[in-house]
Amino acid sequence: MRHSRSSTRRPGVALVMALVVMAILVVILTMVTRHIVSQRHTVHQRHRQLQAEWLARAGVELAAARLLDNPTPFVQENHDLLPDATVRIVVEKAGQDLYTVTVEAELGPKDEALMVRTSSGHFRRPESDGAIRLQALRPEKPY
Repeated sequence: MRHSRSSTRRPGVALVMALVVMAILVVILTMVTRHIVSQRHTVHQRHRQLQAEWLARAGVELAAARLLDNPTPFVQENHDLLPDATVRIVVEKAGQDLYTVTVEAELGPKDEALMVRTSSGHFRRPESDGAIRLQALRPEKPY
């Protein structure tokens, strides 16, 4: 009795198929890993952006609190709010009882690019009958 060619065993075919499947899995896992690393980097950058934005906003609030206490223009630089962060606050007198606050927040270690965000505010500090108030003014819209 003769065996046909299709019914003979080929032990090498299973090994080749296993290698092909393994190669496909390696390619897929490499792509997934690259995607995860890329997403993690994006999330880290967004986190730094948000931190810098909130530091700048906090600087405006700090300047407003100081203006309420003492109406003199000042420049202040803080290095102790967060590690690897610098907040520079500039308060300028813009009129009799008008003040402009500009804050620049820099965030990032020395080996990375700095994340820089700015924020500003305009305030009026009227005094009447010994009572001091601080009013936040809306910025003018350019036309």
